[in-house]
Order: sequence, then C-alpha cells, then structure tokens
Amino acid sequence: MDKYDKYCNDLLEEAKRFLEIAKTKSENYQKPYLHASILISISSLESFVYGISDDFKDSRALTMHEIAFLSEKEILFENGKFQISNKLKMNRLIERIEFIFQRFKQDSLNKNNQWWSQLNEGIRIRNSIVHPKECVSLTYDNVSNTLKAIIQCINELFLVVYKRKFPKFKLGLNSKLNFE
Repeated sequence: MDKYDKYCNDLLEEAKRFLEIAKTKSENYQKPYLHASILISISSLESFVYGISDDFKDSRALTMHEIAFLSEKEILFENGKFQISNKLKMNRLIERIEFIFQRFKQDSLNKNNQWWSQLNEGIRIRNSIVHPKECVSLTYDNVSNTLKAIIQCINELFLVVYKRKFPKFKLGLNSKLNFE
C-alpha cells in the first residue's frame, strides 16, 4: 500500500472512530464528533475517487479529458497540443463517481440503491456544514447512514474498477483506531 492509499484509509478510519466516540456521548455532546465524522468521511471518499483517477493517469485506459475530469484539472492548449494543467477545475463528487461507474462498467450504478440516496443526502449535509446558510442539525443516524453509504460506494467502485472488494469493507463502521 502506498502512502496515498494509506492516507485514504486513515481518513476513513478516523471518520469511523469519531462516529464511535459520538455514540458514547449524550446527545448534547455528540455534535463535534458527528461534524468531524461526516466531514472526514466525505474527504475520505473524495480521496479514494482521486486515487482511482491517479491510478490511470499514465495509462491509455482513460482519455486525457477523462483524467482531467476525474482529477479536477483544466485542459489547456499550448504549443500546438492539449495538455492537463495544474489549474483546478472543480467537478461535483457525485458526477465523478457516476463517470467511473459508467466508464468502467456501463449500467452498473443503480441509483435506486439505498446507499446511493444516503450518499447524496450525506453530501448535501456536508455541503450545508461547509457552506452554511442556516443551522444544520446532525443526528447519529444521519452520519452513520452516510458513513455506511460511503463504505458501500468505495466497495462498489473497487468492484467495477479493480474487480475486487474494498479490503476494509468487512469492517463496516468498526474503526481500528482507539483515540479518545
């Protein structure tokens, strides 16, 4: 496992641990742990999606435009040719996930799956925390469902891209970490 893969897994483990800690707290004291869990869990998913694009950046499996889309980089035309720049060109996380499913195994993403709707809801909640326009009320169940959906999404991505299960899938919401 390279450093970046470990980082992706560490983020996921941290998110799960913050959720475990939240569960031990009374409702009045859960909020900071729930915030940490949902923010870090979405970051983890985003890092896994980026890692997938990075795995293919030097291969011919994806076009330059596809790599730029997944890695959120702008394509420039310089010196008579197109090239991927270092300029950020943001794309929605959900769109990048949809693209990966479509590109690697057409029609494999069933948007009627419960995990898909829970993932979208979790991203909506995360966005409302990061870009607040009103007070956001989190519950343990909101965050737990989001984290389960993220783990399921990562597993589904591994299945379509790498043809194997996500190695940490069986751990579910159980973290290997034990910080307080």
